[in-house]
Amino acid sequence: MKVMSREISKFLPKRLTSIIRYLGWADAPYKWKFSRGDCPLCGRSIFVSIKPSPFMTRCLKCMANVTNLSLIPVVKSHCGGAYLGRIAYELSIYGSTLHWLEKNFNAVISSEFFPGCNLGERVNGCLNQDVQNLTFDDNSIDLVTSNQVFEHVPDDIKGYKECLRVLRKGGALIFSVPLYDIENTRQIAYLNGEDIVFIGEPEYHDSRIGGAKSAPAFWHHSINDIAKRVASVGFSKVKLVDVTIASSQREPEKVIYAVK
Repeated sequence: MKVMSREISKFLPKRLTSIIRYLGWADAPYKWKFSRGDCPLCGRSIFVSIKPSPFMTRCLKCMANVTNLSLIPVVKSHCGGAYLGRIAYELSIYGSTLHWLEKNFNAVISSEFFPGCNLGERVNGCLNQDVQNLTFDDNSIDLVTSNQVFEHVPDDIKGYKECLRVLRKGGALIFSVPLYDIENTRQIAYLNGEDIVFIGEPEYHDSRIGGAKSAPAFWHHSINDIAKRVASVGFSKVKLVDVTIASSQREPEKVIYAVK
């Protein structure tokens, strides 16, 4: 499938442009693999891998991809089934992790980041938060989750530090980012005032709200130093957890688990 031209894509709904790009990365249909597995969101199901990776593997019941679903078993393990009275914060207003949290936690906060708008206020019904400068009180939240967010944060270390600040003792930051087999995390863009300056080829990812190629990437996070990077702000324990939900995903999703 050829990549859409900008002239065509601008007339399509933003979500549709992302779906078309996603399918464009798929293998030929005769290479697709199916497997059974236990979906953390909807139970026993069949999964389809349109390419052998967690991100390209989806539950055919709820249509969530394995990358997003993989946070849920780590949250379950951390909480030990005790969700009563706990407050969870998800750094997005959509996704299977958020759906699961809303079913199990008494209080769930979700947000997006709208540059140029007041932090802590609602924009089109959505809470506006910048993970580098959260408006929540110290020690006020039990769990912070995010899927594929921190690669888009200009100062990811500041973001981890803010998550640590708002978490209560024993609380956890549980998240995923694209991980690269490189020696150290590499910065690929930075902010100069309000302007984004790319180091090399510009890289943009898709967003449910913004559509295809709407979210600039600032980091290529290394599988070799991501835990150390998160631990540097003061978490007492940080580790990578391998999560396999369906055999057809081939490789496990690596989830970062950090405890205050």
